[in-house]
Amino acid sequence: MKILLIVFLVGILVYFISRRFFQGGGPQSIVRANQKNGYLLIDTSSAIISNVTKRTLWTVGIGFVLFLITLVIGIKIKIILIALPLSLYLIAQLFVCTNHVKVARNQRLYFDPNNNEIWVDRIHGEEMRFNLLRDVQQVNEVKSVQANRGILFGYYELKTSRGKLVIPYLVQQNQHSNNRLFFDCVNQNFKIVVETKLFPII
Repeated sequence: MKILLIVFLVGILVYFISRRFFQGGGPQSIVRANQKNGYLLIDTSSAIISNVTKRTLWTVGIGFVLFLITLVIGIKIKIILIALPLSLYLIAQLFVCTNHVKVARNQRLYFDPNNNEIWVDRIHGEEMRFNLLRDVQQVNEVKSVQANRGILFGYYELKTSRGKLVIPYLVQQNQHSNNRLFFDCVNQNFKIVVETKLFPII
């Protein structure tokens, strides 16, 4: 009976979270424009978010199934409980995915390649402006220890004299010419410090 209750609650949780993802950015989403006052939009796409979300939900589903199997069999065969950390790790990918999608949707990044100016427009908080070559003090790259179903979560962190800018891999994965131009500029002008984490939460 307890196991059926767990399955029921998990099903409800996955249902509401998946609905939230696939309904789009909602009324608070910043209006997208490929160009704004000469700045190029550096952004992810709805197709990338949808693909990442679907794959992550599959990973989470596998984690829940493994979790339930571990609980059922582990009652009789204790050694099976070693699979419990793995199942929890897979389930936690849902929270990483939610975090990265939220960050990607809640800010728009614009780049002027002529003078290397960055303009960040945010739903919550003040907008941010700085020069990529003059104001950036350090660039860090934080990524997950491994990919799950071909999805590797991570982000770039630009530390500037005017604050910190975090750019999820979801943006880099968009192969639009605007994005390639921006990330080429970052990679060519900075020595990026790479760090791996089990859960690269922004």
